[in-house]
Amino acid sequence: MSLIEPISRKLIRLGKLYQSLLAKSTEHLDVNRYHYVLSLIYHHDGQLSQKALAEILDKDKSAMVSIINLLTAKGFVYRENNPNDRREQLLKVTEKAKLAVPQIVASIKNINTDITHGISDDDMKVFERVLLQMQNNIKPLITT
Repeated sequence: MSLIEPISRKLIRLGKLYQSLLAKSTEHLDVNRYHYVLSLIYHHDGQLSQKALAEILDKDKSAMVSIINLLTAKGFVYRENNPNDRREQLLKVTEKAKLAVPQIVASIKNINTDITHGISDDDMKVFERVLLQMQNNIKPLITT
């Protein structure tokens, strides 16, 4: 019997390397590992609730609270009651985040360009389609 490496290990290894490079290129911003979370909040411009963000990221509520609390403590995000639904809090970015997010987006764009060097657009489309198909294939297996 031969040893088979799980696909997840390959993805985790790539993810760790990617996150390490992103953290290094944005270390002056002190965002930790929540670059994409902050970018999502920024992109939705105060129209995203904590609950909706948790659903987008597939995170449980307690993990999401911890992430938002950290971003709040670092001065990037604040919560504001939704005027249309007082039970809901909308996430808004501070001026500090408005300066940081364009730098984060630029770093992500540069890293994406660097790591896909020599890979055609067609191959990238296949890669993304395969990842999506794997995700769709695995979801029903988890719920059964």
